[in-house]
Amino acid sequence: MFFRARRAFGRAWFDFNCRALLRTAPIHTSDGRITLVSMLCHGEATMYLLAVKSFCAQLGLCPKVVVLDDGSLTQSDAATLHAHIPGARIVPIGSVAPERCPKGSCWERLLLIADLVQESYVVQLDADTLTANSISEVARCIEEDRSFTLLGDGSYPEIEPMLHACERSRSNRSPMVQAVCERSFDQLSECASLQYVRGNAGFTGFARGSIDREKIAWFSDRMRSIAHDKWDEWGSEQVASNLLIANSPGAQVLPFPKYLSYWAHAGVPYDAASFIHFIGPHRFANGFYIECAAKAIAALQMHR
Repeated sequence: MFFRARRAFGRAWFDFNCRALLRTAPIHTSDGRITLVSMLCHGEATMYLLAVKSFCAQLGLCPKVVVLDDGSLTQSDAATLHAHIPGARIVPIGSVAPERCPKGSCWERLLLIADLVQESYVVQLDADTLTANSISEVARCIEEDRSFTLLGDGSYPEIEPMLHACERSRSNRSPMVQAVCERSFDQLSECASLQYVRGNAGFTGFARGSIDREKIAWFSDRMRSIAHDKWDEWGSEQVASNLLIANSPGAQVLPFPKYLSYWAHAGVPYDAASFIHFIGPHRFANGFYIECAAKAIAALQMHR
């Protein structure tokens, strides 16, 4: 209960400090070859608008926008989204069938991406992200039709053979599903032929046609064979995303610390980053998110 109250207060304080964002210009699709996908819940509309507007401003174009409603969005939320992104399509989560994959925990988002990526390049953008400066690496991946991923915290900074990732993970005895899978990869008969990257699904790019529902289901089946019932827990979708991107030809890992998540670690140059994912546990720590938001909103106001 304390966590929920603290999160609600943090969101309300963020919305209050970022209210000027609602006076910035709406965005209109300028490049239909790209689709921006996000799953959104009630209470994060302002955060999401900042994520999208700051991303489009630094990318220099506006993709098609698809919002996956996690089931909590209100009519007011939808009105706000359409006022600022008139062309946005809101998809109810219940309309995305999970088939052979787990239900919930962002799996519907990944399956929606699999549907959309047949016709366009797809960028998955979490609502709690902010683009502060040039993202030339992302623009290049989109232009060259190559997948990309944000790195996880402290992750090995390359796509590598799955067996190497498994060996690297031996000492991680965490009971979390990602750790269970990673240290057990060598149980797969396909291990020697697959790649892996310990990415972060909060910001990913999928080359056109790079994934489909069958490929997702195949990876899900293989991971379930080693994780068993844990595969239904939160975090399994990120493992699947990592596998899909790592085995996509020409995929790129975005360089750290230019692209990073905010863990409030001492000594990390967060203020010099171009892209920041403000993850839940540390989202509002030290007021840094609001500080970055104020700068981004000021830049958006200059381009009205």
